[in-house]
Amino acid sequence: MGPHTIYNLNAGVQVRREVFGLLFYNYKGPRLYFVPSRDLIDPDFFDGRRTVGDLVDTLGSRHAWPEQWISDRVHQVLGVLEEKGLIHGQSVC
Repeated sequence: MGPHTIYNLNAGVQVRREVFGLLFYNYKGPRLYFVPSRDLIDPDFFDGRRTVGDLVDTLGSRHAWPEQWISDRVHQVLGVLEEKGLIHGQSVC
């Protein structure tokens, strides 16, 4: 996954914001996945309009966190979600 990757929810998956972060619901299971990401990623990120690079840049301007930490954490969260079959990425470059 690179900075030019966009992500969409897989079929049958919904996501919503909760106090702790994100809650994913997979109708194929049905299964619930709690992602303690706080405000790192908004649910609308998974509409496939913004790239990972856009997300990292936005978080960098919103928070005083080191860019490498932001990038590492975003990639970690997205990697786990992709492994669980909740999202899929596509390079736009």
